[in-house]
Amino acid sequence: MSSLARIGVLISLVALILTLTLENWLSEPLSISRWLVQVIPLFAFLPTLLSNKLRSYQWLCFVILVYFIIGVLDIFTVGKLISGIMLTCFCVLLFCSAIIYIHQQQKTLNSKS
Repeated sequence: MSSLARIGVLISLVALILTLTLENWLSEPLSISRWLVQVIPLFAFLPTLLSNKLRSYQWLCFVILVYFIIGVLDIFTVGKLISGIMLTCFCVLLFCSAIIYIHQQQKTLNSKS
C-alpha cells in the first residue's frame, strides 16, 4: 500500500507539471517566466521525494494547496475550464496519495520503536 501511494504521488506530481506546462504553452502570450514561477517549486520537491524523505511529503501537502486554489479559480475563469479541472484533480490525487503515504510510513516507524 505504501509503495502504491508513493508511485501515486510521483505520477500525479509529473502530471501536475505537465498540465501547467501545457496550459502555459497553449496560452496567449507564451510566458516562460510565468511557467518557471509555477513549476520550479514542484521541481524542487523531486530530489527529496525520490530519496524518500518523509518531511518533503509533508511540505508538499502544504505547497499543493496553492495549486489547488489556482485550479479552482481556473474552473470559474472563461476558457480555462478543462485545465482548471485537470489541475484540481491532480492536486487532489497528489494530496490524497501523499497523506496515505505519510500515514503508512508513520505507522511503520511507530511499530519499529
